[in-house]
Amino acid sequence: MNIIILGAGKVGFHLARQLILEDKQVTIIERDSHRAKQVSNQLDCIIINDEGNNLEVLKQAGLEKADYFISVTESDELNMIACGLAASSSNKIFTIARVRNLDYSHSAMSSRSLMGIDLIINPEIEAAREIAKSVEHGAMSSVIQFSNTDLQMLNLTVPKDSNMVGKTLLQINQAIDAVFLAPIFMRDSEYLIPDGNTEFEENDLVYIIAAEKDFDTIFRSFDKPKVAINKVAIVGCGNLGCYVADYLGYSGEDTGLLGKLFHKFTKSRAKNLHLIDSDYEQCKYLSDRFPHAQVTHADITNEEIWEEELLRGYDLVITSTGNQELNLITSMYSKKVGVQKSISLVRTRAYKQIAESLGIDVSVSINNVLVSTILKVIRKGNIKSIHNISGSPYEIIEFELSQTSSLSYQQIKNLKLPKETLIIHVTRGDANMIPNGSMALEPHDQIVLIARKDAVKRLESIFGVE
Repeated sequence: MNIIILGAGKVGFHLARQLILEDKQVTIIERDSHRAKQVSNQLDCIIINDEGNNLEVLKQAGLEKADYFISVTESDELNMIACGLAASSSNKIFTIARVRNLDYSHSAMSSRSLMGIDLIINPEIEAAREIAKSVEHGAMSSVIQFSNTDLQMLNLTVPKDSNMVGKTLLQINQAIDAVFLAPIFMRDSEYLIPDGNTEFEENDLVYIIAAEKDFDTIFRSFDKPKVAINKVAIVGCGNLGCYVADYLGYSGEDTGLLGKLFHKFTKSRAKNLHLIDSDYEQCKYLSDRFPHAQVTHADITNEEIWEEELLRGYDLVITSTGNQELNLITSMYSKKVGVQKSISLVRTRAYKQIAESLGIDVSVSINNVLVSTILKVIRKGNIKSIHNISGSPYEIIEFELSQTSSLSYQQIKNLKLPKETLIIHVTRGDANMIPNGSMALEPHDQIVLIARKDAVKRLESIFGVE
């Protein structure tokens, strides 16, 4: 597979690195000579130091043979123009553009693509969805949902005084009245795949897979009961903060009978919503867009704001300013003044790891969400989805076993899987099963496994992914 990426920023770099690990042929176009040189020293791919809105440059990058053209520069207009040029010059290429302007994104949702662009991805909308999804689950952790099953993956940090500290994974499985898997830990910034004898330590970040209905039981067992979320404050209400409020159901139009009922519900909910922003004009806009919410014009960096106890009494604070350091600090401080849960927006994977180590309940990396969204589009064949575990060398992969796979009717213990690959769930028809080594796979099984990122290409071959 041949892929051209325009823009070697953090998104373009991480996207290219993962695709190279999967043995895809990647060409990067980057106009900044310094950045192009940096990337050429770190990635084993072709780097072209030139403008991306030039057809001759695109041809030099191998446009005629490319399967995907992905434009992820900081400019919406450049991304759209470059994708339009690529689409107009190649009938087979699939084009993806990162676009922040919502009007452009809405245009792409129509029946006809915009400027020949196959897919427009708005990173702020994708991140807002992730935040809203975690709120729906009590802001207990980030949430990964699997296809065709009620299983989900959440993570929790083992509290210092938890009675689970010092117990093995096998002992905890026997003690908790719920079926769950803990396929990966993060301990002291290192990731490990545990076995039944692995002991839990305080501050371990544990990824847990279980049915949605069982998470309350599991979290209570770790002395982390679910908190009812009624009063929500959003700090930093630019586009993303507004999208979060929309997804949480705080806006609606008073049209028709259903619209009036929804509007009444929205009005009641919005009384418990507090929007805080340092820009006065944005606050006026927020007052119009969310008329029943409390809107405060305030600079959260001002010490007097905290003395006024602006956030005291809230169940959840979502920090979504454009400054990721400020988001982390605000989330931490809000918990010190009594806020039960906190969600922080960050840009990079490194800051997501920092947030997790600081005890922030949920952190959403806008770059990580964007890369994951693009990768899901590129992966073909029987792979249904790939979920990135931020900062780790592992991914959670969902796929369907093909009819012609040589693995059909073989026992799992006899499969020659790549090192550190673990099948963690199988859906067969309506049955959801946690497999053991003696289980034999069957055609059309829906399989979830955890594997190293550099094993994806081999797994595609092993499992008959086309």
